[in-house]
Amino acid sequence: MREIIQCLIDWLDENPSEAKAHRILRALANESLNKADDTKEKRRFDSLDITEAAQVTKENITEANNWIDWTRTVQRYWATREEQIIDLARKRNLKSYPKPHRISTSGGPDPTTYQLKAEPLPETSDNEEEQNPEFEPEKTLDRSRISFKYDLAENGEVKPTWCAKWLFRDGQIRLSRWHIWVIIGWLSILGAGAVALSYFGWLGLMAPRPITTRELTAFISIFAFPYIVWIIFIKPWVRLFDDRIVVAPDLLVALEEKSAQLELFRDGDLRMIRLVSYTAPCPICGATVHLDKGEPDYSRRLVGRCSDSPREHIFSFDPVTQKGSVLRSPAV
Repeated sequence: MREIIQCLIDWLDENPSEAKAHRILRALANESLNKADDTKEKRRFDSLDITEAAQVTKENITEANNWIDWTRTVQRYWATREEQIIDLARKRNLKSYPKPHRISTSGGPDPTTYQLKAEPLPETSDNEEEQNPEFEPEKTLDRSRISFKYDLAENGEVKPTWCAKWLFRDGQIRLSRWHIWVIIGWLSILGAGAVALSYFGWLGLMAPRPITTRELTAFISIFAFPYIVWIIFIKPWVRLFDDRIVVAPDLLVALEEKSAQLELFRDGDLRMIRLVSYTAPCPICGATVHLDKGEPDYSRRLVGRCSDSPREHIFSFDPVTQKGSVLRSPAV
């Protein structure tokens, strides 16, 4: 059994991923390897065992079950990668390959448990049509039926950078009326200052003189400086107030965070800016879907991009219903 479990661990090492299903499989494999010589009953682990091995803190079995979300995460992830593990087991001349299995219960004191089973390798056929992928019937993805819901990180779970911690206490900024006027005034001063500097620089170039590198540099700066101020300082705020949710600048988000968004919440006179993160298991391959900019194909939109295939597995995002559907995907 050790060789079979090690087969899965080696595959996980060779195919690193930040997907939650990858973490769950690694935790299950490591725990199973530690008890590889025990009986099958002792090689079963409940949700709290798995989350602890994955270094995720959950207070009770219900929270741990919700985090694992076996059907949406592990099963979808495994379905697209099972053949790779079977091939690796064949190369190692094993008679079985490791397969994760959930043992459900009907309730009561016995919780749902998980284990790695030694599944016999499927028989290979000598039929040329079955071995040649050109003879396999093409399967197409019915995009209209794929719909899923994004998971919103708990308030304060997204970590800001050290320089932004004083802004995002508990992951949010409550804006009073004077905060809004300060933001508007600050952006106006930045914009007016950039235009004024460019204007005076233009006046300085109006005097007749030979064209040198200094004059060329000043001429380029006249246009480049206001553009940089617009892109870095003004445009993100304009987008936030227009679109209500935008990708958070890297200067505000800790390096260990995969993705985060700034969301403007309005309710009457209440204005609040929250640092949030929406994720979901990819309905195609089971990897993690993160929100990202939709450009160039989906301008002014936030879209969900699969971490393992960000250019092919693309999904819509509705911030009101927190649901998504397929925008682009290959035939599978």
